[in-house]
Amino acid sequence: MKIGPKEIAISGVMLGLALLLDVAPIDFPTVWGMKIDVVAVPIVIVYFILGFWGSLFALGLLFMGLSVVSSASWLGAMMKVTATFAVILGLEFSRRTVGMDFRNPRRLFLFGAVAYIVGVAIRVPLMLLLNYYVALPIWLGLPREQVVQAVENWTHVPFWMAIGLPNAVQSVIDVFLSLAVAVPVLKRLPHLGTMDVSTGDIEENAF
Repeated sequence: MKIGPKEIAISGVMLGLALLLDVAPIDFPTVWGMKIDVVAVPIVIVYFILGFWGSLFALGLLFMGLSVVSSASWLGAMMKVTATFAVILGLEFSRRTVGMDFRNPRRLFLFGAVAYIVGVAIRVPLMLLLNYYVALPIWLGLPREQVVQAVENWTHVPFWMAIGLPNAVQSVIDVFLSLAVAVPVLKRLPHLGTMDVSTGDIEENAF
C-alpha cells in the first residue's frame, strides 16, 4: 500500500474533524452507558474517498488521536477504532458483492443496507467479546466473572442487549450519515477520491 501526500492530507483533515467531534458536545448518552456520536463518520467517509486501505491508515491515526484527546484514553480509542473497523469491513464486503453506484439511488440503498447488516453482524459479537474480556474488567475494575452481572444490574437489560443495541444504533449513523455526506461531495468532485463513483472500483494506481 502506498501512502502519498494526497492520502496523508485527506486522512489528516478527517482525523482533525473526528477529534473535534469527540471533544464537542455532539452526542447522545444512552441508559446503557455508551454514547451515540458522530466521531467515526469522518473516518468512514475516508473509505468512500480513498478505499479500504486508505481507511485503515485513517483508523490508525484515529487510534493515536483519541488516545490523546479522549476522556476514555487508549481503552476508549481501541473500542471506537475496532467498532469502526467492523463497519468498514461491512462496507467493503458490500462493495465487492453488491457494488456501489453513487448515481443509482436503489443500488446505493441496497449497498448501504447490506453494508449495515454485515457490519453489525461483525461488530456486535466483536464488541461483546471485547467488552467482556478486556474493556469492562479494566473500566469497572471488576473480575471478569462479575462483569455480566454488574452490567445487567446497572442497565436492567440482558448483557448482550446492553452492548449490542447501542452498537447497532451507532452503525446506522456510521453507515448512512457517512453515505449522505460522501455521495454529494464525490458526485461534484469525483477526482477527489480513488473510487469510481459509478462502479465503486479502486483506481489501479491508487496504492
